[in-house]
Amino acid sequence: MLPLSDQHSYSPDELRTMLASVGDNVNIHRSVLMFSPHLIHVGSNVRIDCFSLLSAGQEGIYIGDHIHIAAGVYLFGAGGRIVLESFSGLSSRVAVYTASDDYTEGYLTNPTVPMKFRKVHRGDVVLGRHAIVGAGSILLPGVTLGLAASVGALTLVHKPVADFAVVAGFPFKRLGERNRCILEIEKQLLEDEKAQKESDDASR
Repeated sequence: MLPLSDQHSYSPDELRTMLASVGDNVNIHRSVLMFSPHLIHVGSNVRIDCFSLLSAGQEGIYIGDHIHIAAGVYLFGAGGRIVLESFSGLSSRVAVYTASDDYTEGYLTNPTVPMKFRKVHRGDVVLGRHAIVGAGSILLPGVTLGLAASVGALTLVHKPVADFAVVAGFPFKRLGERNRCILEIEKQLLEDEKAQKESDDASR
């Protein structure tokens, strides 16, 4: 993780002023665009790389602990919550949509058109703990990725993905399952962090 003193990243004081809540050891590049940052919650040990966009709707964006959002990721929260639970991650150029125009019945589209002439599908998008999404993938409104679900690159996700499932393609297919030992590794990491914190507190 880049040092928090990096001049290209927001300082901890700036983040505390901008965001609804923010934890420790958070590195957000200054090129990241944040709309309604007062509705964005960020945990600890989080890195958000350059040229990403976080647009929070009224329901907010919730980012847990130990999360990496790679360069060029777009989060559009106008239609519902976006939740990234701890240890989840988004690779470069992933796009997450909580609202999508349905034009199949003759409705008009795009935000310049009054809502009475549009039909918009809305829904929360939730990534469970350890869920990961490969580069260039798209998550549509209402999608939930289960615990440790894995989405391959360039995948269109239009329905839920089961716990530990590995999926890819369009329409996506289940290719296998992730090793459940990651839960034990998570436990070890959290125990190490707790011990380190206790050690730091004792030395003060």
